[in-house]
Order: sequence, then structure tokens, then C-alpha cells
Amino acid sequence: KKLILLLLFIPLVSFGQLSKFSANNVQEFESLKNYAELENKAVIIDFVADWCGPCKIMDKQLWRSDEFQLLNNYIFIEVDIDKSTKLARKYGITSIPRVIVEVANNQNDVLIDKSGFRSKNQHLKELQYVNQFDFKEVYFAKNEKEFGSAYRKLFLSDKEKKYTTLLKLSSKHFKKALKKEKNIINQLNIIYNLKLKGSSKKANKNLEKLKLDKANLSEIENEIVQNIITNSI
Repeated sequence: KKLILLLLFIPLVSFGQLSKFSANNVQEFESLKNYAELENKAVIIDFVADWCGPCKIMDKQLWRSDEFQLLNNYIFIEVDIDKSTKLARKYGITSIPRVIVEVANNQNDVLIDKSGFRSKNQHLKELQYVNQFDFKEVYFAKNEKEFGSAYRKLFLSDKEKKYTTLLKLSSKHFKKALKKEKNIINQLNIIYNLKLKGSSKKANKNLEKLKLDKANLSEIENEIVQNIITNSI
């Protein structure tokens, strides 16, 4: 209820199906991220300023375009770097336009990060691609292994499997899990991601180094081993 009340007082511009929120301070920004988490959506953060001509061009050509309005899997936040200096410092903004797309789970999981003026089509191509993914399982994850598994499932669900950022995020979390607990399942998860990355030979060599006794492996561990050694992805 507190979140809903606060959102009512956050500046909002509606130019179609997708609304643009303006975060003028950290509290408003965090409330919008919480809202995105409740909705299981990614966050588009558009860093701008009144004096930024390219930002205004992007607003007119990209953000107000019919194609962008069709995207329904985002919460769109505009941050004026002159009004929200703390947010600008937090994200290390040194030049604008700057567009960052992230999962709003405080894990620093960045999906897209682009600086400088880019054409409507350049941005739309990436935004439309990421729009297809359902981040619900990522938001429901409770530990590093679950984060890693959720991102890997998203990568595997992509028929083209060209959005490697999801695989990188998966590996990031599996590596964190391994640092916390060096066990077989965490090691296998990293090796499997290595295979998915396209390094099958290296993955098989790393698997051999583990010298596993398959008879003593769990069902899940055996399944991952099979995924590593099989020729298909």
C-alpha cells in the first residue's frame, strides 16, 4: 500500500501503452524498482538532462514511437542527472544519453548498457529482443545457484540463443555460488555454461579433471553431466 501511494506522487508521462516515470531522488527510484520487481519486469533507465539535445531527439524518435509502445515487459524510468545527482553518481554516469536496462533485484544484473546517441532502430532491436523474456523465476530466486539456473533457463528458452548476456549473468551467479560452497553441483554448473558458450572441448577437459564417480552422483548432477557430454545444446 505504501508503494502504491508513493507511486501516485512520482511524476508520470503517458504517451501510449507504456508510461514513463520520472525519478527525482533515490527514494522514488527505489520505489519504482520495487514496483518492477512486483511486476516481474526489467527496468529501462534513461539518463537525461534539459540541456541534452540528443536525449530530446531520442525521446521523440524512440521513446514516443509506436514500436516502443508495443513493448510490455518493462518499467520505464527517466532520471535527470541534474536533479538526481546521487543516482547519476551511483551508476557512474559521465556522459548522456545513457540507457541502462537491468533486472530490478539489487544484484547488479545489467541486460543492456549503451552510451551516446543511438538511432531508433539500434535501440529497438535490442529492446524488442529482451522484451520476450519472462524474468519471474529470476525475481523468485533466493540464492546464487537459483539465480544462475534462472538465467540459464532463459538462455535455453531463446530459440536463436544469441543473447549471450543471459548466459554471462548465469555464469556470474554460479561462480559466486562456487566461492561460497565448493561442491560438485556448483562446479558442474560452471562447466555446463562453458559448453553452452561454445567451448565444448574445454568443458569436457574440465569435466574429466573432476574424476567423478557417476554411481555416486545425484540425479541432477548426472543430468548436468549428460548435458555437458552430449553433442546438442
